[in-house]
Amino acid sequence: MPSKHRLNPIIACLSYVFAAVLVAGDAPGSASAAPQIVAAVPTGEEVELTCADGGCSAEFSTICLQQSRTPPSRDTAYGLHGLERAAIAFTGTCRDGSEVALAPELLRFDSFRGHSAFKFSVPSALLKKRGLTRLTVKVERLAMLPPVPEAGDPKPQTAADVALALREVKTTGGYWAARNGENIAMVRLTSRIINRLPHKGSISAAESEALWQQALAPEKELTGEPLAWNRRYVDYCRENALLPGSFQCAIAPAMPTTGSSRT
Repeated sequence: MPSKHRLNPIIACLSYVFAAVLVAGDAPGSASAAPQIVAAVPTGEEVELTCADGGCSAEFSTICLQQSRTPPSRDTAYGLHGLERAAIAFTGTCRDGSEVALAPELLRFDSFRGHSAFKFSVPSALLKKRGLTRLTVKVERLAMLPPVPEAGDPKPQTAADVALALREVKTTGGYWAARNGENIAMVRLTSRIINRLPHKGSISAAESEALWQQALAPEKELTGEPLAWNRRYVDYCRENALLPGSFQCAIAPAMPTTGSSRT
């Protein structure tokens, strides 16, 4: 069995498989230039931030808006474009159970796995400072996230680049979201599982089944082969993550492409 102090390999496995759900691939770009602008995918529900080690965070799925640029390396800092702040609802729960809206600019946005997954986080001290017991984030619609500018960047994101990416969100992105309902549902389901898994150690088959049922409950319209595909690889990752170095999710067969999941 894996050590309880080892980062849960099931999370890495699931994330690796579902990186292909949203984007088919990337074109090469300049390694020294600013990375791609991305868009956070709608969550359909509030996602609770988990607090540990001085921070509160959760993982969110994202899509690339600029295939001509390189994906971000891990922990690349991104920001919330001013016009997009209304797309992300950041909410705190007070000790008396009431809720308060928080400025989404309080969140930190960092790339986690290329352009396909980002970590949204705040220092856990925010809870004490605001008298809160719980923090949640809901991405209401596709929300554009540009990289934070760096001094000396030979090819920064210009105002024209940002404006073009914003148009992509509102036109092509909206069309893509409408045509890929099943893919988005699959990503929501997988993200829900990832955010509820323990970050260290492993889980049993019974725990995995309970987690699956809880995560699946909101996805009433996810059925047929897309649902079966999702379940096969959740099981695959749980089973193979128990064997050190053996979870080769990158060689998983192609995603189902029937119905609305076709791009």
